[in-house]
Amino acid sequence: MADVHFSWPGDGVAQILVDAPPFNFTTPALFGEIEHALAQARDGGARVVVLGSAVEGYFLAHGSLENIAEIFGGRTASAEDAGATTRVLRELDRGPMVAIAAIDGQAWGGGAELSWSCDLRVASRPATFGQPEVMLGTTPGLGGATKIARLVGEATALRLVLDGRPISAEEAYRMGLVHQVVDPGCAVEAAVEWARWLAGRPPWALAACKELVKGARELSLRDALRRDLATFAEYCSRPEVLANIRNAQARYAEGSDSYDAFGLPRE
Repeated sequence: MADVHFSWPGDGVAQILVDAPPFNFTTPALFGEIEHALAQARDGGARVVVLGSAVEGYFLAHGSLENIAEIFGGRTASAEDAGATTRVLRELDRGPMVAIAAIDGQAWGGGAELSWSCDLRVASRPATFGQPEVMLGTTPGLGGATKIARLVGEATALRLVLDGRPISAEEAYRMGLVHQVVDPGCAVEAAVEWARWLAGRPPWALAACKELVKGARELSLRDALRRDLATFAEYCSRPEVLANIRNAQARYAEGSDSYDAFGLPRE
């Protein structure tokens, strides 16, 4: 039975763990459960959401082949079949919350595509990513080809969707598809730690920065730059932002360097 576990591991941080053993196959019903958890996170004021797995060895293995055969073998796919799936992918991609995928295992097909919809990806070393649909004579159905191309370019997208064989977490990192690679079993922990740091930023700034990056692909360079400047001016006019700017300048005047002025940790 498909289930998700919802928790608050930090202020402004929601955690969603998918629990549909033995493989965490994706189905419309599972996406419905994820949609409900995302709504709970959003309504509770989450600024960052971590999406991971409670099933050892799997993020989400791939789409349920039984479910796919049932949908397309006996009837035409309906809007109901795609509804929750489409809404979840849209919420992760363009919603105001920053979404971090924590991948501690296999993420192929629909599982990989769910991770591509997130803003950031943390993977443990045993994790694998793949778009094996071509092996069955079909294509990625949840945006894999398009999203990989937009994330890292046409050449890498062609390699993954035409070849069909999975790649390791390290290879995905070298390609730019993964942002962090961590020790086995540590992806959720590392993602939550990163989420806590991000959630310390003002929620309006996180949402606006995400929208600037995601929306840029839909605009000409000229329009995107104009939008960037307009958004910057809008937020710099907010009293709380002006106070932050003036406080940072005061720290410079007191002899601080840029790390202290911006409140950044020293690595």
